[in-house]
Amino acid sequence: MMTGFRSFAGNFKTMEDLKTIVKGTKAEISFVCYGKVYYRIQTENHLYQLEINSLDEELKTTYLEPSFKAITLMRWIRKGMADGSFIQLR
Repeated sequence: MMTGFRSFAGNFKTMEDLKTIVKGTKAEISFVCYGKVYYRIQTENHLYQLEINSLDEELKTTYLEPSFKAITLMRWIRKGMADGSFIQLR
């Protein structure tokens, strides 16, 4: 299933479904800024960026590693798809 959205550049793109994004992919830290940790996930067709607020209460006892299997971050990817903190870069 594909869903449409507007990317940060304003161009209409098609985002892959969650299962395709997390299956067999890796999330790697891109950068950290103002308490937010940014991970990049490369699929076969697209590059995505996930923003995680490391100051959230639920993350006080969570280790954010430099890289994870993307499926490990599925909860945050799903939240990011809903609130706009998960974007398609290309």
